[in-house]
Amino acid sequence: MELDRLRRDAEALLREATDPGSLLPVLHRLAKQAPDGSEECAFAHRNLAEILVDRDPWRAALHARRATTARPDDDRGWAAMGLCQTLLGNYRAAASSYRRAIECAPGNPWYAHNLGHLLDVALGRPCDAVAWLRRAYEGARRDGEIATSYAQALARAGETEEAKRVLKRATKKSATREQKALLDWLTAPKGELQTRSGKVQLRDGSDELPRAIPRKRKQSARSEEAKRQVSEILDRGMARLPLDEAQRNRAQAMAIEAISARIPADETQARVIAAAVAYAVVRDASVPLSPTEVASTFRVSVASLRGRFASLRTRLSLTR
Repeated sequence: MELDRLRRDAEALLREATDPGSLLPVLHRLAKQAPDGSEECAFAHRNLAEILVDRDPWRAALHARRATTARPDDDRGWAAMGLCQTLLGNYRAAASSYRRAIECAPGNPWYAHNLGHLLDVALGRPCDAVAWLRRAYEGARRDGEIATSYAQALARAGETEEAKRVLKRATKKSATREQKALLDWLTAPKGELQTRSGKVQLRDGSDELPRAIPRKRKQSARSEEAKRQVSEILDRGMARLPLDEAQRNRAQAMAIEAISARIPADETQARVIAAAVAYAVVRDASVPLSPTEVASTFRVSVASLRGRFASLRTRLSLTR
C-alpha cells in the first residue's frame, strides 16, 4: 500500500538522520495522502512542523495544527506549536500550547521549562513561572539551562536566597558566562533584590534587566567570547570524531562565520552550533556518521542539530 510505503520511507530517513531537507518531499506526499485524523496524518504533519520551524514558523504552525487536530494527545505536536508561536511572538498562544503538551506528557521537564521560561521572560509573570520551573528542575536537576531559568525566575519573584542556592549548585563544577553573570548580580553588595508591585528592583532603585542577566559587555566582546566558547566545544567534540586536521580547521572557520550570523545566548546554543558545524564537515567529507552520533558527541538533541544545520546550510550556502 502506498501509504504504508511512504510511512516506512519517512521512518527510515528519520532513523538515518539525513539532511532534514531530504525528508520534506516524502513527508509532504504522506501528508497529502493520509486520511484526516489518522496516525499517518499526525506523523507527517508533526515532523514537517519540527523540520520547518526554524526557517518558516508560520508554515510549521499550520502543520502542527494539523498534527494536533489529528491526534489531540500528541505532545510533540503541541510542543512544536509552542515553539512556532514563540518564534512568531504569540507568547500567550505558545504558553497555552506548552500546557497542552504537559497534559499529554507530564513527565517531560523541557515542556515545563519552556512554559515557565515563557511566563517569566516573555509574559513578565515570574511568580507564576516558578512552579513550572521548579517542576522542570526536579525532573532534570543536572541540566544547567533549566537550573539557570529556575534561579532567574526565583530572583525575579523575590526568592533571592533560594535563587542563589540553586545557581551555586548548578555551577559547582563549572559555569557558563550567563550563569556567572547572574550569580555575580545576585551576590553583588547592591544586588540584593526587593519586590515592589510585583516587579523586582535593585536596592539602588534601578530597574532589573528583562532577563535578569546584566549585559556588561559590548557586542564585539560578546562575539569574541562566543567564538572562544564554540571553538573550545568544537575542539573537544571533534577530538572524538574521525576528522583530519584540515577538516577540523575548516570546522573552526565555519564556526566563526556561523557566530557572526548569530551569537549563541548560552552554552547549550554554543553546543548546538558546534554540533551543526561538525555535522556539516562530516557530511561534506562523506564520513559515515549519522546526526545521532554527532549530536550525542556534543550532548545535544538530534532535532536541535538538524534545525541549526538547516540554518547553517542556508546562511553559509553549504553544498554536499
